[in-house]
Amino acid sequence: MGAALLIRMVFIMVITFQLIYRPILAIMFFLFCLKWGDWKNWRKYYPTMLYAVVWDLLNNFFTVNYPLWRLDHPILKQTFSELIIAFVYYPSSILLYLPYVPKESIVKQILQIAFWTLLFSLLEGIAITTHNISYYNGWNFWWSVGFNVIAFSMIRLHYENPLLAWPISVLLFLIFMVIFKLPLSSLL
Repeated sequence: MGAALLIRMVFIMVITFQLIYRPILAIMFFLFCLKWGDWKNWRKYYPTMLYAVVWDLLNNFFTVNYPLWRLDHPILKQTFSELIIAFVYYPSSILLYLPYVPKESIVKQILQIAFWTLLFSLLEGIAITTHNISYYNGWNFWWSVGFNVIAFSMIRLHYENPLLAWPISVLLFLIFMVIFKLPLSSLL
């Protein structure tokens, strides 16, 4: 009887965590951003926020019929989950990331990218263990880690030099299309 009760309790805890993970995470990102984000200068970061949102939405548009990952949630649909990421996680992260990029040392800049990569990868690891994400068509956790490195590097590049970031982003998208054999039919 004790083991059965323990199993039920663990099951209830996992289901409860699944239900609250993404909404709680969005609220936490927003609250951290309210506390430590550079709201005084949000206009400086706004073009880069749009850049991140545009690429996220384009990725979702181009992979809707050939997904690399799906955000699983018992209540929230895939589209709503992706919109939370696009309009809460990314803008909040940018307001927390860009103002604190060290200017004087490339080593410190690399360490900051490593920190944000580790943070986003840790959050994805939690999503994996709670069944809040599934991978498809060759994508896996390690691709996500590499993607996080690229994403935070490109966010920084866009902030410093948007005219260079856009063509590099297109090139990176085309490379990902080839690596993951994204069918051209999925783009239409």
